[in-house]
Amino acid sequence: MLDCVGKKKKLQKQYQKQLEEARKPTFAKMFKLFIKTFLLFAVLLVLMTLGIFYGLGVLKNWWAQLAVYGAAYVLLQPWLMSDFRPPPPKGLKK
Repeated sequence: MLDCVGKKKKLQKQYQKQLEEARKPTFAKMFKLFIKTFLLFAVLLVLMTLGIFYGLGVLKNWWAQLAVYGAAYVLLQPWLMSDFRPPPPKGLKK
């Protein structure tokens, strides 16, 4: 039992080191974040344009567009920021 606790503590320390390292911004990570965000908003732009074309007049409103962009960003934020947070080791998963 004690051995298991020691392993868990060691894994926790290792994961904290990985988190500290992963949170450091680098040019590659920032560029990848920019590309992901750009693609997300480009896809949303095309989908909303098609929605307006097919009769969803509510999307012509600026506030509705802002709400769609905001909701998509909040929902997809874990995917966008995945480079800055590595997955936890298997021993720490709950």
